[in-house]
Amino acid sequence: MRPAPPPFPWLRAFEATARHLSMTKAGAELNISASAVSQQIAALEAYLGRPLFRRANRRLTLTATGAMMAPKLSNALNLLHEAIDDSLPARRQQLLNVKVTTSFGSQWLMARLDDFRSRHPGISVQISVTAEPIESNRSAADIEIRYGTGDWPDLDSSLLVEESIFPVCHPELLKGRSGLKKVKDLGRHDLIDVPGYPQGWSDWLRAVKVEIDWMKRRIAVDQSVMSIQLALEGRGVALGRSPLILRELKEGKLVAPFPRRLKTGAGYWVVHRRRNAEARKVLAFKTWLLAQ
Repeated sequence: MRPAPPPFPWLRAFEATARHLSMTKAGAELNISASAVSQQIAALEAYLGRPLFRRANRRLTLTATGAMMAPKLSNALNLLHEAIDDSLPARRQQLLNVKVTTSFGSQWLMARLDDFRSRHPGISVQISVTAEPIESNRSAADIEIRYGTGDWPDLDSSLLVEESIFPVCHPELLKGRSGLKKVKDLGRHDLIDVPGYPQGWSDWLRAVKVEIDWMKRRIAVDQSVMSIQLALEGRGVALGRSPLILRELKEGKLVAPFPRRLKTGAGYWVVHRRRNAEARKVLAFKTWLLAQ
């Protein structure tokens, strides 16, 4: 026969502290004092006969035992909450925390989110662009839409949409003698660039076999949404990235003057912890996303 588990408050205090790596933040979440959290964790450590945290320079880190327990306990508490929510009609409203990049959230997700809300009124969606990566024990995210190639071995990942790159601009830039007619005409216009992506202007120009000293006319910005805004204002030619630019193209606010689209090999992926694969709210949002 298995021994009786330790008291639930001890486990709850440990799980919250492991997520935040802060007893103060755990206490605020649980509505108890940091001192009470410390006492409950000390009691749990005495029960187990081994430490769960290392304490040095006012910072907490998990021991090997703590790191092993934390994700399993988080999963168990999530399942417990879901079981209670499913059994009490008045509490069936579930909160789904979604982490997403600023550009993808504003350019793609938000325009579609009302459809999900109408289909799943019992799930309240909270969007965050600054949350911890979903692999982190401190992350509150249930699911994440992430840019990359899908190579995250510790996560369940499904491709949502592939990325391709191509020049886009305001329709006015096509007009007149100095308008964009041929790819070489790009050399007469400011080219808006977003550093940090694996592929950019150099790769697209190489793909169309045109040599332009594009760095002379380069305008660098931090995010794709800024690049799109500059293009909408007619300030230059942006390197559009699908799916971030599709709405502006569909509405005719921007145009793609050249047909060549270069696949980058990257894209946007739906990722979540494998232990959350069967969570109802995660499965509902993932299924809806992939259907888009």
